[in-house]
Amino acid sequence: MLGSTAKTAREIRSLRIQGAEAIASAAVEAMAAEAHASKAKTKAALLKELGQAANILKQARPTEPALRNSLRFILARGRQSDAAVPELKRFIVILARDYAKHSLLNKKKIAGHGGPLVPNNGAVLLHCHSSSVMRVLKKAHDDGKKFKVYCLETRPLYQGRTSAAELSNYGIDAVLCVDSCAETALLKMGRRGIVLVGADAVTADGDLVNKIGTAGVAALAYGYGTRLYSCTGSHKFDPLTLGGKSEPIEERAAEEVLTTADAAKWGFKRMPRVLNPAFDLTPASLVTGFVTEWGVQSPKAFVKRATAEYR
Repeated sequence: MLGSTAKTAREIRSLRIQGAEAIASAAVEAMAAEAHASKAKTKAALLKELGQAANILKQARPTEPALRNSLRFILARGRQSDAAVPELKRFIVILARDYAKHSLLNKKKIAGHGGPLVPNNGAVLLHCHSSSVMRVLKKAHDDGKKFKVYCLETRPLYQGRTSAAELSNYGIDAVLCVDSCAETALLKMGRRGIVLVGADAVTADGDLVNKIGTAGVAALAYGYGTRLYSCTGSHKFDPLTLGGKSEPIEERAAEEVLTTADAAKWGFKRMPRVLNPAFDLTPASLVTGFVTEWGVQSPKAFVKRATAEYR
C-alpha cells in the first residue's frame, strides 16, 4: 500500500481536501497511483490491493456517496476488464484521467443550467462552499448579470469565507455574514432572491444531505417563499439508501469547536461535551430543485432518473 493513499485519506479526513467533487477526484487519483506502482503479478492480487486502498479512502468520509461511487466505478471497470495485468494497470490510470475530464464536463453543464436561475439585479444566499455553486454564479456573472451574494460564514471551519473570497476576487458583490443572520439576509433579498447550496449526498427520498445548518436555512427560505436549489452532480445520489439504509452523518472532532486552551480561557473547569455533526438532512419538501448535469429537476424527478442510472 502506498503512503500516498494514507496521506490522501488523512487530508480528506482533516478537510485539507474538501468538497465532494474534490474528494472524489483525489481518491480516484490515489487509486491510479496505487495501480501504477503495484507489484502485483495477477489480476486478483491487483484488485485486492485496489480494494484495500478503496476501503481506506471510503472510511475517511462516511457521508460521501460521490467518493464511494467514484471508487466503485474504478473497481467495477477493473473487474470487467479482460486485460493482462500490465495493461490493466494502465487502464486504471486512464480511467482516473477520464473521470477527471468527465467531472469537469459535468460541472460546466451544471453551470449552464444553473446560471439562468440567478436573478438579475437580485440576490443569492449561500451556505458553506460548493465548487458547483461557484461555477453557477461565475457563469451568471459572465453572462452580464448583476447580483449580490450573501455568504454565511459556516462555522466552525468557516468555509463561507472561502466562498466570499472566491466570489469577491472574481468581481462579484459578496457579503460575508455570520450564520445567525440567515433570516436577516433572506429579508434583505426579498422574494426575488434564491438560495443555492451544494450537496454531499441525495437520498432515495430526494432528501438533501449537506453541511450542518442547511436544513435550518432551508426551513427559513421555505417560510419566506424563497426558492432553494442544490447544485450537484448526479453521482451524489446514494443508491445504498434505496434499500432503506440511512445516510450516515459524520460527527467531527470537538476541538474544531472548542480547544482545551479556549475552554480554559472561557472558564470551563472541565471540557464540555460538544455536538459537532458535519451534515444535516433537508427534507425534499424544502428543496425546489436539483441543478445537475441533466438540468433543473424536482427532487422526485431527479431520484427517478438517478435510480435508473445508479441502481
